[in-house]
Amino acid sequence: MSSQRQSMGYQQGLSLVELMIAMTLGLILLAGLTQIFVSNKQAFVLSQAQAAVQESGREAAMLLGRDIRNADYWGCLTRNSRIASNLNPVAADSLLNFEQGLQIAADTDSQNNVIDGSHVITLRGIDPSAAMTVAKMPAANAAALHLTDASGVQPGDLLLVSDCESANLFQATNVNTNVVVHNRGNRVSPGNAVKLMPRKYSDNARVLRPSVVRYSVQLRADGGRSLMLERPRLQGNGGTAGSAVDAIEMVTGVRDLRTLIGVDNDGDGAIDAWQDPPAANAVNAADLLDRTLAVRVSVLARSNDDRVLDAPVTVCFPGWLDCSSSANGLVTADDRALYRVYTFVASLRNRTLEQSL
Repeated sequence: MSSQRQSMGYQQGLSLVELMIAMTLGLILLAGLTQIFVSNKQAFVLSQAQAAVQESGREAAMLLGRDIRNADYWGCLTRNSRIASNLNPVAADSLLNFEQGLQIAADTDSQNNVIDGSHVITLRGIDPSAAMTVAKMPAANAAALHLTDASGVQPGDLLLVSDCESANLFQATNVNTNVVVHNRGNRVSPGNAVKLMPRKYSDNARVLRPSVVRYSVQLRADGGRSLMLERPRLQGNGGTAGSAVDAIEMVTGVRDLRTLIGVDNDGDGAIDAWQDPPAANAVNAADLLDRTLAVRVSVLARSNDDRVLDAPVTVCFPGWLDCSSSANGLVTADDRALYRVYTFVASLRNRTLEQSL
């Protein structure tokens, strides 16, 4: 018994060899766990980036598609060419240029926040949810409209009166109970060039509020890019209308925006050619955009994190190019962020429906 206890007492600790073996095994186990942790983290970051990019692309497509489909809607009028403007003349690129329901052009102003070369989309129409009913018009040459309820109208508001045969765009200069005055003068801006309406709008007419939205990809203060929305102030609050409000960030992570327009060249209601939108100052810009029945949009979305991938990704943008080389739209990113291209087509349903009538 004593000899057994004596032999057991010889074990006083680990030898150097045993300690080194244990440490080596521990380091191998720790390296494996670290590799599993790093792989799981990378997979999580990539999954998170994919979800964010997909959401950005889907949101951009939903917003742009909806507003493009609703563009050039003027109530019961078939085309905005029947709209007469009583307003003082404005520049062709003004947001108050209601002669065009659709405007698209590449940005060429290096001094603004819009990404140079990206496309800017301006869409006009009316807001059908804000209709008011005409009670009477004293005479065709009167500078006033009697409404059943003008409680929401203020001096300076831009309005459109329509009876499905013709329409007039004007600016309210004064409001007396339910009487909306649209006189000349400098009380409001841009003001009315004429006060007379071309016809006497009867009680089947409606007064509606015009709508303008402008989409563009702009640089944020933190250096990122987002799809921005701008709306001009069409409710004058007693004075000036038409001033653009600050850009509202609609979708983060949108890197670029490009378009093609589907043009009806022979008036048969079908798209004959897809082409780049004309330059803003092109002589035929208004004519081409007036004959546009659909818009093809390509959105380049980027993840917020720029360390998602092991190497920069190569994408084909815009999405309709063959991208056989860098000269044909093949773009290699300058970071390791995740990029995706989303391409869709939106028809101007008010124009396509008119062609089918």
